[in-house]
Amino acid sequence: MDQRRHAGQDVRNERHRPWRVRRPHAIALDSRGRLFIADRNNNRIQIFDQNGAFLDEWTQFGRPSGIAITKDDTIYVADSESWGPDEPGWKKGIRVGSAKDGSVKYFVEDIESTTVDHSGAEGVGVDREGNVYGSVVRRMMLEKHVLQKP
Repeated sequence: MDQRRHAGQDVRNERHRPWRVRRPHAIALDSRGRLFIADRNNNRIQIFDQNGAFLDEWTQFGRPSGIAITKDDTIYVADSESWGPDEPGWKKGIRVGSAKDGSVKYFVEDIESTTVDHSGAEGVGVDREGNVYGSVVRRMMLEKHVLQKP
């Protein structure tokens, strides 16, 4: 616990503040050198410069467990835990978007996206053809999602 905390300050609110990271699960760098941290317990991605200055936080990618960013700044975020009473309206899966502006473009839904006793992909990667891979710890497997070209 941070000893600089003032008497009477609510510790629960303190851990949600920008720059506070609870159980980081992944890190990635974009083309500008910004550091993206999967702050899973706070349901967000936090973004910092390489000197540690806080830049932004994004919650639109769910409860992030894994992050991969390609050279063109496409961001892939594995969300292994969203669903149920803690995250109503969310589903487990991999969200794909832009590391430049934070927009979410696609969602690769987990095959058990609304099952309580299952966690989805925790790690994420992408190959040069655009196929997306998810490492699923609970099912002890690697998933491959093949890019469908028109």
